[in-house]
Amino acid sequence: MRALRFSRWWIAFGVALVLVVLYFSLKSSEEDGASLIPDKLSHVLAFFGLTGWFAALVERRNYKLIAVLMLTLGVAIEWLQDQMALGRTAEIADVYANALGIAFGLAVSLLISESWLQRVECWLFAP
Repeated sequence: MRALRFSRWWIAFGVALVLVVLYFSLKSSEEDGASLIPDKLSHVLAFFGLTGWFAALVERRNYKLIAVLMLTLGVAIEWLQDQMALGRTAEIADVYANALGIAFGLAVSLLISESWLQRVECWLFAP
């Protein structure tokens, strides 16, 4: 875990983000209206955001763990969609889209020399 002043709050917000992704992934397809974002792009963006968020919380040596956990989440969502009577089906293309988002999230995180959450804390609480 990175040295962050408000790490508990950042973790709690990250868990809330995961719950939002779960909600939208597992709600009934009958509730879906016309989406502004194409399906696969929404997968890429969701997992890019989740990965970028959690990568900012941990040291780089833990990025592989973040990738495995995010991919596991994506596969679990697809499995749950297939198991639940929601009018949704599991798609391998969704898992690929999730993996692409994870790869983008980690790539951007590797390009930044420090955690962007550390930068936010420095901006908010600069002396």
